[in-house]
Amino acid sequence: MNYRHPEHRIHEIVQSPKCLNDGQTFTIKSTGEHSAHFTVDLALLDGPFLDIRYTGRAGRTNIPSSYDASLLLEQQRVRGVGYCAVERQNFRAKLRIPKGWHQNICDPNVATNHPAWNRHEPLADFAPTDFSHFIQLTSNLWNIDLNREEELL
Repeated sequence: MNYRHPEHRIHEIVQSPKCLNDGQTFTIKSTGEHSAHFTVDLALLDGPFLDIRYTGRAGRTNIPSSYDASLLLEQQRVRGVGYCAVERQNFRAKLRIPKGWHQNICDPNVATNHPAWNRHEPLADFAPTDFSHFIQLTSNLWNIDLNREEELL
C-alpha cells in the first residue's frame, strides 16, 4: 500500500505532543442508555498540519473491558487499545493476541496479512476503572492533551 508516512514517522507522530484542534472541545456522547463514544481532531503542538483523529467508545460504560480507542493518521488506524478476554491466535497474519489489555501497533505501509500490519502488544499496568480513566490512560499513552484536568479530578 502506498501510505504517506513510513513506520518510523508514524512512531514519531504518536510520541509527539498533541492537543485538540483550535476551537474544539472534548465531549463524550451517550449512545443509548449504557454506551458512549467520542471523536476529536488533533493537532501536533510543534509540527506540520496532519489529519489526526482520536476516537473511543464504551460498549457498556460500567464494563471497562468493553472500552476501546483508536488513533487515526490520515484516516488510517495507526494505534489502538482494546481488551481481549482470552489469548488467541490470528492465523492469517501469524500473530498472537495476548489476553488482557493490549495496544495495537498498526503499519498501513504493509499488506493486511503481514505481521507488522496490526501487532498486539500487552499493556501490563493498564487497568482502567471507568471510561474517564480509560480516556486518561489512552491519551497519556499517545501524548494527547485533552485539556480535561478539571473534569477528571
